[in-house]
Formats: sequence, structure tokens, C-alpha cells
Amino acid sequence: MLAGLALANVVDASAIARAELISTRTGQPIEQVLNQLGSLSDDDLVDAYAAVCGCEVWEPSQQAVDLDLATLGVSADFLRRARMLPLWRTGKTLACASCDPLDDESLTGIVFATGCDISILAARPSDWSREFERAFGAPRESKQLVPDERRLEREIDLVTDRSVEGSGARLVAAAFEAAMAAGASDIHFEPTRNDFRVRLRVDGRLVDHQVVSADLAAPAVSRVKVIANLNLGERRLPQDGRTTFVVHGRQVDVRVATSPTVFGESAVLRILDRSSVPLDLENLGLSGHITSLLRRAAKAAHGLFLVTGPTGSGKTTTLYALLETFVGSGKKVLSVEDPVEYHFDHVSQTQVAAHVGLTFATALRSFLRQDPDVILVGEIRDPETAAVAIQAAMTGHFVLASVHANDAVAVLPRLQDMGIEPYQLAAGFRGAVAQRLVRRLCPRCAKEGAPTEAELLFAKAVGGEPPAVLMHPVGCTHCKRSGFRGRIPIGEAFQADDALLRAVADRQPMSQVEDIARRAGLRSMAADGFEKALAGLTTIDEVAAAIHG
Repeated sequence: MLAGLALANVVDASAIARAELISTRTGQPIEQVLNQLGSLSDDDLVDAYAAVCGCEVWEPSQQAVDLDLATLGVSADFLRRARMLPLWRTGKTLACASCDPLDDESLTGIVFATGCDISILAARPSDWSREFERAFGAPRESKQLVPDERRLEREIDLVTDRSVEGSGARLVAAAFEAAMAAGASDIHFEPTRNDFRVRLRVDGRLVDHQVVSADLAAPAVSRVKVIANLNLGERRLPQDGRTTFVVHGRQVDVRVATSPTVFGESAVLRILDRSSVPLDLENLGLSGHITSLLRRAAKAAHGLFLVTGPTGSGKTTTLYALLETFVGSGKKVLSVEDPVEYHFDHVSQTQVAAHVGLTFATALRSFLRQDPDVILVGEIRDPETAAVAIQAAMTGHFVLASVHANDAVAVLPRLQDMGIEPYQLAAGFRGAVAQRLVRRLCPRCAKEGAPTEAELLFAKAVGGEPPAVLMHPVGCTHCKRSGFRGRIPIGEAFQADDALLRAVADRQPMSQVEDIARRAGLRSMAADGFEKALAGLTTIDEVAAAIHG
């Protein structure tokens, strides 16, 4: 089996070597370990089993469970341990879905118990788990002892933790599965006086997922703390950590933050699924003229280029997409972030650690002695960081950074408020982009309709032609009746030309600086959003809410 996987180039040699070590320690088959570590997807696993065993792949939607365990003489506990699921019976032949068709011991056991010939179908672990619980219910409670010191390697934990069957573990696992299915960015575990609430942030909105007994609050948060390697005994102070979940055989990084409340500890899990985030400028969803401007800006030899917007507006994604443009360029790229969300092979990334004195400003100063070409600053939030960033931009480095401001031009007075002199901006500033995220209309159910009076007023305000029709949300099963699915950015951007920089150096009013930027091609975010609404990608209500709140 393993040789087949290696020959098919499904798994690299280093992953197999790690899995062999863990398999020796845990007793699980190597291919199952690879799947649980996220090195082998569910689809690749069942395809490999099907090829080696000559069996079919089970598709739950096509082959439903239609059996009563009482007639088979086999217990649900045995099937759960064997990770098998009886499907249907034809004469003396019993069809079973199995997560491990090579498990001869379990196969012999079910043949002995049922007296049937067994026809095996290879099952994806995620499909088996979902359908087994639907058919036979959740596993019984079992006491789990948490060791004071976690001595095994983190990768071994990822495998052995899957056997935990406590109520808290099941609640956390179910919430994470639901979050991935819904495309959520965050999972919120919130204790209240009478119950324990689980909410998901989907397309920027918090939606209720589950409300359970308050008794589950402590076990669920403890489970989160265990898998994130946080201190179980510390309940008085906030804690931050990072962990990895494996969903459908694919690793997903998660940032964890816990905080004490009057009713117990709360926890928030930020899902950092790089496969769901387009880190290519062309696929971000920004308008064509903004994408072109960003590509031109990234070619600058030196200077400071800023990305601005409120929390959760996609600033980090845009900055990371800009970093991707330097792949293969031969340039030395350094970044300082808080926190590091995604990892890049071509970037030396530094995590801020204020408790040991490693701040944005401290890291930036050290960067200047490491001969960088490009520097990414996660956020300019204080005068010290601003001063070092502009110094780096003025001394031959290209600096990318985010800063909080209301719009693209407003980054200039924001930097001045932090103590940056106009002459420094004139020497080092190269441009800025501002953005917001709006919900995307569901393509399956959106319908044309006449514009409302408010939508016509918005069109007039941005100087657009009154539209004859606009797309409006309806709601369907695809978008869970919300009328929206996913989000897209709206934005505005400008590059600083000589006229604008002279106006900044001469301390001209910001209104005049903005006029110069507009003459140079700056289009308002509202106008960009209006164009996307005309194209049927979003609604004017979404655009207005994103800009004005």
C-alpha cells in the first residue's frame, strides 16, 4: 500500500518518514497516519485503497445506509472501533464501507459475527464519521485523562487526539467541521449565564451555530486549550496560541485566543486556510485598474506603499498577494507581523513578541542591518514604527505596510499625526490602497429588479447613470437562505506623482492633495462598489453599509 502511494507521488518522502515513526509509536497504519496529519487527502486515500484492493469507492449520496444492527449480530461499538459501516445486504453478501479496507482483523471479526460474505467499499474518513453518527448516534461518554506534561511530538498528538470521545472534544470537532463547510473565518465559543453558545463568522456576519448546556463550556474550552498547547491551569488571564486541525485529510492552521469572562472562559478560533484565500493579485477580486496599480507599485525600487482599511477588510490578504509578486525575483524579503498568518518560502518572517521586547520598531531596526530589498510591516500603529518605516523607505528599501485610516488619501495625515514630517513623506511615500469587503450575491438565486429610491440616490451621489435594473438577493439552499455567498473587495488606490508629493511637502490642505490624486486617476471606493453592484456582484446596500457603517 505504502509503496503504491510513494510511486504515485501522492506523498513526499519526508512525510512518509514522519508517518513511519508515528505509526511505530501509535500502532496505526502508515497511510491512516498520513491522512490524519493532513499529508494525504481523503480523496487520495480512498483512491489508493481502491487501486490496491480492487474495491469501489463509497459515495454516501448514492448508496444510503439501509440496515438494522439488531439483525446483524454486531455492535455499534465494534463498528466504531473498526471504522466500518454496514450498508445493505443481498442474500449472503453484506456490503460495508470501511475507512481501512486492509484491516484484515476487523474484516474477520465482522464475518464471524454476521456469518456473511463481506463486500468492502473504501470510505473517506469524513464521510464515514458523518454517516455513522447519523445512523447510530454519537459515541458514549468516556473519561479522558490529560497529562500534566505533553511529552510526545506535536504530530503524534494530532493522531492520538482523534481518539478522544469526550463531549467537549466532539463539540469542538463538530463546530470546526461546520465552520469549514460554511466557509467561516472564525468560531466563537461563548459562555453565558444559562448556556454555552457557539457562533460562526460567515461572510463577515456572526451566525448562531449551536446552543448547548453551560456544563459543556469548561470541557470545550479545555479541549481547545489542549490542542493549542495553552496552559490548562490558567483561567484568569487571556492566552494566545496556534494549532492545526485536519479536515478531509488537509491541514488547516488555526489561531486561538482565550479570554476570561464572568461566566467562564471564552475562546475564538481564527481559521487560516490558505487554500481558500487567493494570494494572487489577479484573483483577489479588486477592480482591474487597482490591480494594475498594485503591480506597478510592487516594481518600485524603494519607497513606502500602504494598505488601509478597518479590521477584517482583507488588508493582510492584499499585502500577502503583493509578497507573492516577489517569488523568483531574487530579492531578499523580510516581514514582521503580529501574528504571522501564512508562511512563505521566499520570505523571512518574524513574529512580534512584545513581552520579550520584540516590537515592530525593534524588528524593523534589525532588518535594516540584514540587507533587505523588500520589507513588510504588519501594521504601523505607533510613532516609533512609523519613523523607522519611513527611514527604511528613504534609504533604498521598498516597504509595504498596513495602517488604519478612513480612505486612501487619509493615510497621509495619519502618518503626520504619528510625527512623520511632510518632507519625509515627499521623499519616501509611493501610494496607498484602501479597501472594504462586501458580501457577494449568490449567483444561483439573485434576481433582477427595479432599483429602489435609495439605490437611485446612491447612484446620483457617485455620479453614475441611474440603473434600469439591479440584482437583488433572494435566498436558496446554496447560500443558506441569506442571498449571499462569499465576499469581494471594493477599493480605491492611487500612486503618488510629483505634483502630489510637492503639495505634501508644501503642507497644502488635504482637500487639495485629494484633488490632485483624483486628477491622477483616484476613483472613490463608493464608485468602485457601484460598478460592482451594476455588474451584479453585490448590492448597493452592501456597499453603503461597508463604507458608512
